[in-house]
Amino acid sequence: MSDKKILFKKLDDILRGMFKYSFILDDWGKYVWIIIYLEDNGYSGESYVIDPKKISEFEHQKICNSCRENIYVSKYDYTKNVYNLHYNDDIEEVRKNFKKIKKIAKNIEKTAIKVYNMLLDLNILDPSENYSKLLIYFRRDISDYNKILKEIKNSSIFGRSVSKRVRFGEQPVYVYRAIGGKDGLSSPEGYAFSFMVYKLINY
Repeated sequence: MSDKKILFKKLDDILRGMFKYSFILDDWGKYVWIIIYLEDNGYSGESYVIDPKKISEFEHQKICNSCRENIYVSKYDYTKNVYNLHYNDDIEEVRKNFKKIKKIAKNIEKTAIKVYNMLLDLNILDPSENYSKLLIYFRRDISDYNKILKEIKNSSIFGRSVSKRVRFGEQPVYVYRAIGGKDGLSSPEGYAFSFMVYKLINY
C-alpha cells in the first residue's frame, strides 16, 4: 500500500471515530470538535460540543462561545509515554460512556498525530514551518445512524491548501474534507467532516 493510500486510510479511521464519538454523545454530539495542540514533548488535547439547548442560538450566529460545552481535556507525554484524560462529569452521556469516550478519543488523537507526521514526511506540509494545532470537526445533519454510515462508505476525503491569510496568531494552512453529496463534490447530505492543520503567524 502506498504512503498516500495509508494516509487516506488513517483519515478515514479518524472520520469513523468521530462518527462513533458523535453518536455516543447522543443529543450532545450533533456538533463535535477535537483540538490537538502540538508540543515539543507530546501534545495536549480538548474536545467540545454545542449544548443541545443552545443549538438554535449557535446556528444563527457566527460566534457563540457560551453555547460550547467541554467534554474532556487530555495530555500525552512522549518522553514518559503517559496519557491522561479528564472528562466533564456534569454531562450524563459523558459519565455513562466515559470508558468508550476515552478509548475513542485516544485513538483519534493518536491517529491524527500519525497523519500530521505523514503530511510532513510527504512534503504536503513544509517541515520548516511552526505548526500549532490540528482541528477535527464532525457534524450530524440527520439522526439516522445507518444512513450516515452508508454515506461515509460512499464518500471521499479531499485535501487542499487553505489560501486564507492572517496577520498574526494561528492560520489554517491545510484541510481535508469529506465530499460526496448529490454532485459528488459538496459535503455529504447527512454529515460534515474536516481535518485542519494550523500554523503560527508571527509578523
